[in-house]
Amino acid sequence: MKTTLSSVALAAILVGGFATNALAIGEPSGSHIDYAIPGKLGEVVVNPYDIAPLTAVIKSGGFTIKNVKVTIVPKKDGQTISYAVADKHIRTHGGIPVFGMYPDYQNTVEVEYTKIYKGQEEKIKETYKIYAPAIYLESTGMPNQKGPLFDKIEVVKAASGKFANRLYYVNNFVNKTGKGTKVVWNNPAGGAIEWNYTPNNFVLDTKGEVRWYLEPSKIYDLKTPMNAGVMMGFKQNPDGAMTWGYGQHYVK
Repeated sequence: MKTTLSSVALAAILVGGFATNALAIGEPSGSHIDYAIPGKLGEVVVNPYDIAPLTAVIKSGGFTIKNVKVTIVPKKDGQTISYAVADKHIRTHGGIPVFGMYPDYQNTVEVEYTKIYKGQEEKIKETYKIYAPAIYLESTGMPNQKGPLFDKIEVVKAASGKFANRLYYVNNFVNKTGKGTKVVWNNPAGGAIEWNYTPNNFVLDTKGEVRWYLEPSKIYDLKTPMNAGVMMGFKQNPDGAMTWGYGQHYVK
């Protein structure tokens, strides 16, 4: 009986070993994680919702945190973006939302928070280095387009005093493209589908730097009447969320 059990055990070990070696991706992950943790919380997810490449979430890593403050360290002579994060937003995003990074740049992000673990509270301040990619939007293919958002931007009069830390939301669009002129709207005649311009929605600081933009491909499609058209009528609601219309619907 003892001999039989030993043989079965040995066979199981050998078969298991050969099966594992045959898998190109390695062994089952089990309870461990295989992504990098750059700080004292969880992983950093850039563009977490696939529509805003200049944002990130520093995941909480399962810890309870509160009293959160985020600061985007500016470029030389640039504009600081600093804000407190309400506890409810920490729960919504599962971590610390980061807004206002520079494109095509390794941003320095400073975070302060209180970490609660086993009933003990610890005040922590740490710095993250987060690269945000260059701005990418669809090209119209027209000769007058020389950049994804604009040809150039110039600050004519520098903001000062209480206006020095302002952010400006710009709702713009570019020329019609070959992708967006295939749908014809005849019943009823005309309609908003004829205003089928690729959207440019972005945020500028007072130095003329882009600090946020909408990459619309997940929610916008020039080839379909339901999800095309001009994005317009932007309004910020009391809860901070934006409401606007495009195509055949309103969104928030």
